[in-house]
Amino acid sequence: MPKKKKPRKTARKRTLLLPLLIVLFLFASLSAAVYFIFLGPGTFQESQKSTATLSQKPSIVYEEPVTEPELPLIHPGAVKRKLLPKNQAFLAIVIDDIGYKKSTGSQLLDLDLPLSFAFLPFGPHTAPLLKKARQKNKAILLHMPMEALDSKWDPGPGALFTSMTRSEIQKRTEAALQSVQPVVGINNHMGSRLTADKDAMESCLAVVKEKNLFFLDSLTSSDSIAYNLAGEMGLKTMKRDLFLDNIQDKKEIMKQLDSLILLARKKGTAIGIGHPYQATLEALRESEGKLLEQVTVVGIHQLIEYAP
Repeated sequence: MPKKKKPRKTARKRTLLLPLLIVLFLFASLSAAVYFIFLGPGTFQESQKSTATLSQKPSIVYEEPVTEPELPLIHPGAVKRKLLPKNQAFLAIVIDDIGYKKSTGSQLLDLDLPLSFAFLPFGPHTAPLLKKARQKNKAILLHMPMEALDSKWDPGPGALFTSMTRSEIQKRTEAALQSVQPVVGINNHMGSRLTADKDAMESCLAVVKEKNLFFLDSLTSSDSIAYNLAGEMGLKTMKRDLFLDNIQDKKEIMKQLDSLILLARKKGTAIGIGHPYQATLEALRESEGKLLEQVTVVGIHQLIEYAP
């Protein structure tokens, strides 16, 4: 009789391994189910977040600048002088907070008035608006953010604070100047606390003097020493007379422009500060003829030449 063939060892091993593999598969499936039900979702989401964070470039969030509450307006009736003729009455209007509202800022630059423009450093639209201001030969200032008396008012990126050292203040001032070039001068954005601090202002003004620029005190505080200190340090310096748009209403702003004209014709010079509001744009458009007829409108850098 022929001999029976012995079963191959490999076949026998496969037969033995099959139940073991099934058990391992069931165990792995059960473990995975437990992990994703009780542990997995949170961990998986965090992993997704980490991957997304690494793959995306950090984005800068620009908040529209807030204007610190300003001082009451200076009433032009306080200056008792005979009205001067147009060619002896010089007026300058500075538009602050440029670099954020692109459309309004651009339209203000298009007006047929020699307005001056104060740019906040590091604004989202600073570069294109600055380029346009240069092309139109406008007077450009650095609108330097400074610490407000009330800490709830954030001056914005690159601001100066009284807690900083002299070196820190000077480095920040130089960095801000580097971001807005070329400029004829500097004025303060907010700053009701910092403009009243001699050491802090002296640190900032030292850079202004070194660059042979002038300082315009926006007078956001009656305690400001900036104007007097700049004069003592030998800088060319000026201070604003009227804020044009504390009330964002076209008619009210036009009244302020009338007051500014009257003030210029009484004392020889006047400085008004406005902001890139739609109401300010409309008021300037409607008052353009009157401004050009009744006073000599000049860039802020030219006004110092005509100061009485």
